[in-house]
Amino acid sequence: KNGQKVYSGMLWETLEAVKKLPELKNYEFEYTFSEPGYSNYNETVDWVSTGKYDLGLAVYTQTTKRESKINYTVPFIIDAYALFHYSNKSEFDILTHIASKVGYQFLVLIILGIITGVVLFFVDPQRSIATKVKSRKAFMIRSITTGIATFFGEAGFLFENSSSIKGVIAITLVMLIAVLFLQIMQAEITSLYIEHQMSNSISESDIKTKSALGHEGHASGDNWEESGKNVTRFKGKTNSELLEIYKNNPKKYLGVLISYYNGLPLIELHPGITVSLFGNTPECMVYNPRKGKFGEDLNKGLLHIRSTKEIKKTCKSYFGSNRPNAPPTCTL
Repeated sequence: KNGQKVYSGMLWETLEAVKKLPELKNYEFEYTFSEPGYSNYNETVDWVSTGKYDLGLAVYTQTTKRESKINYTVPFIIDAYALFHYSNKSEFDILTHIASKVGYQFLVLIILGIITGVVLFFVDPQRSIATKVKSRKAFMIRSITTGIATFFGEAGFLFENSSSIKGVIAITLVMLIAVLFLQIMQAEITSLYIEHQMSNSISESDIKTKSALGHEGHASGDNWEESGKNVTRFKGKTNSELLEIYKNNPKKYLGVLISYYNGLPLIELHPGITVSLFGNTPECMVYNPRKGKFGEDLNKGLLHIRSTKEIKKTCKSYFGSNRPNAPPTCTL
């Protein structure tokens, strides 16, 4: 801007906001920028641990290895461990899953519709004149059809053909019951759909026998290994390059193991790729343990901008996802 470099980003703006507070006004900051594409977070932890740098201005996930070397600041966003892979769920699978859970409710609606039709037949027999049905048998079938249709959301015939006060009262009660049941079913179907979308579609047998692809120095791989799973790490690869390795060998690898927001663009760039989450993680900066006073002041500043919601506002300007399984990133 105007011939000068302008830096931006969630971390940059967060630190700039903290630097303006009284707790950090006496500190001077000098920045060293990593090379484009560099992503070995464990190596930067070592740099901070040995005193080469006082602060790691990045998003760090807590791991057992790192805790013995550096101190973490208070968390400022929430991410998640994520595995990006081919979707194993078809629309038919989702439909079958939902039908197996709520199929009995459709049967209940049909039964209620039949009962409603029989009640209408006896309570409001004059409806047969409005519907121009001459035989009692045909009128009974028409009444039952109307009752079933009502419980599936089509109530036109129910209202149009009422012919008495008793009929109006009956159909009003029927409509109240039908609306209540339909709302309950819609809520349950929506809940099941979201639950199914959020669930991991990776089988336990695949997790045990296949290796996930990960970056050298990333916490996702460390935590995956600590839980007894396999990781094949690559150094100097981009997320897209790792995904291409997976796409060329889906029978060998589980997918690409990175944080949710780090890998989210892969879904938009690669049709057919989905994401499975394996737990939310609070994210922090790291600082040298021998810089205790600095760390204390930095944490005071971070807690202050958390309390004023400034950090949440900054977070929302960079992060946010409408996907049903997105972690609650900007809730701190």
